[in-house]
Amino acid sequence: MTALDVLKELTSSLSQASTADGIGRALFLLSKRFGFTTALIVDMSHAFSRLGPAIIFSASGRAPVELFDTQRPFANHPFTLRAQGSDKPFVMSRLKAELGREDEAWWAGLPPHMKEMDGIVVPVHVEGDFVWYSGFAGPAPDLSQRTLSVMSAAVHAGYERFHELLDDKTPRSPLTARESECLRWVGEGKTDMEVGKILDISPRTVRFHIGNAKAKLGVATRIQAVAKRIGGAT
Repeated sequence: MTALDVLKELTSSLSQASTADGIGRALFLLSKRFGFTTALIVDMSHAFSRLGPAIIFSASGRAPVELFDTQRPFANHPFTLRAQGSDKPFVMSRLKAELGREDEAWWAGLPPHMKEMDGIVVPVHVEGDFVWYSGFAGPAPDLSQRTLSVMSAAVHAGYERFHELLDDKTPRSPLTARESECLRWVGEGKTDMEVGKILDISPRTVRFHIGNAKAKLGVATRIQAVAKRIGGAT
């Protein structure tokens, strides 16, 4: 199954989600395909003195996360600091190896069931602001670049749905009909040449429309633009 096939499966789950918890469950269900057995999603725009009110979804329940936050503030955790400083997803063990013994106390303080796990963190940044923290872990997950790309697109789609629920309405598309058409066919896995043949335009024109779509949607890559479309923003 291709990455786009996996993301298309997420479409119906997100469209049916009517709560933040429902969005979290849809993302967690998707993550299980890659061997993740636990997940944590936090609305960082509401993470103030206590983490509890900002927890959108926790596969292991809120209590363990809130306890950890009490003992070692989540906002100061190396995972959180890296996510705050960059919008790129990363593998937990790679960051741990990079930091070495510098932050060993953080790893020692993890819940017992988490110490033998590895996983990924997918941050979401909007206009320079760190708005969502999403972590997925498991005893032997697939940590390939493909997994990071798929989960990154999925999390961004989840955030878009979350934002829709906050607004209590689906935002109108900022895209033209042609830009939306090009993005739809890209989401179906078509190349620029194939899209051009379908729409009777040149591959260069396809790239032009997709470039405009990315700019309007405020994203850097095609897969992020596709994620916004899956999330219902276009």
